Amino acid sequence: MKKVFAIVLSAVMIATFAGCGTKPAESSAAQTTQAQTTQPETVSPDVKSKLDKKLSDEKYSGIVQISKGGAVIYRYVRGDDDNGKALTVDASMPIGSVSKQFCAAAVMLLCDQKKLSVDDTLDKYFPEYKNGKKLTVKNLLNMSSGIGNYLEMIDMSATGKKEADNVNIIKKAIFDEELSFEPGDDYEYSNSNYFLLADIVEQVSGGSYHDYLRKNFFEPLEMTHTGFTDEITGDYEWTFALSETESTMEGFYNPGVTKGAGDIISNAGDMDKWMRGLSGGKVISSGAYRQMSETVNPNSTEEYAYGLWHMPYGGVGHVGQIPPHFGAVDYINTGRDVCLFAAANDGRGMSYVQQLPNDLLSILFEK
Repeated sequence: MKKVFAIVLSAVMIATFAGCGTKPAESSAAQTTQAQTTQPETVSPDVKSKLDKKLSDEKYSGIVQISKGGAVIYRYVRGDDDNGKALTVDASMPIGSVSKQFCAAAVMLLCDQKKLSVDDTLDKYFPEYKNGKKLTVKNLLNMSSGIGNYLEMIDMSATGKKEADNVNIIKKAIFDEELSFEPGDDYEYSNSNYFLLADIVEQVSGGSYHDYLRKNFFEPLEMTHTGFTDEITGDYEWTFALSETESTMEGFYNPGVTKGAGDIISNAGDMDKWMRGLSGGKVISSGAYRQMSETVNPNSTEEYAYGLWHMPYGGVGHVGQIPPHFGAVDYINTGRDVCLFAAANDGRGMSYVQQLPNDLLSILFEK
């Protein structure tokens, strides 16, 4: 099972809480399981027909939303949640490793505030870590650390309901492991990098990582349908997107287990606010966003920067997957002023959402 979870949370094929976060409104029972729109489309009928056909041909189950200039130009919603209730565009679902860009942005905000530097070495934050002196915050951000994936090191089912205990288990596994290459010399996608970054955010900010995201990102951007995965269990307002079996499976949603690496639940409307706020200077400076989106690991064939991949047509974004069958992708193109978000619950997860931006944007941009 350890390897299964590691693959699922590795966004090379990817990843995906604590406290009382803002919860999504209940979805309307009047929605059907067919492709739906909740406001007039602004793409041409021909483009809409082609986009609909592509998703229908792929038997896509989930949500897709594309906006341009801050206005929604296309929506597609199809399928039921795991409890048999029709999905709506407002449904919040786990976004997996798309969460990593929130963590990277939190680090960049602290850089804006001169509270840390991407050149800080990790011994400043983890003096007990034997490799701390030769690793930097930047190595974590762009996956050039050589630190292995903790999801391959621990038994997820051994984690419990106490965040501090889970964090200690994961830290010990990371700190005991040897590096797979010298920092800066290669690229390896690893959830451990972002788990450690979330811990650094807590140390520097003096509070919990989740509270930091709420205060600095969710609340200013009015992301009212966004929270964290360990808020799911026992709360219907979150669990309407997935079954009780999945919300408690294998300790995956235990507190702190995916912190920083894949711990966020959101919906299309909130993700559009996030993408536009992040790239538009509303939560971090424009210089910090440029650094975040352009500082690519030169060894990465995937052109991985700080929680963002370079994507088709000059855009950036991330993909994510959460077991057993949730997949998500976001896409930001500042040059064309277009943002795309998709969340799938059809079991194919990464196998399709990672190609979805190219499939849909080729129709939109090359019409």
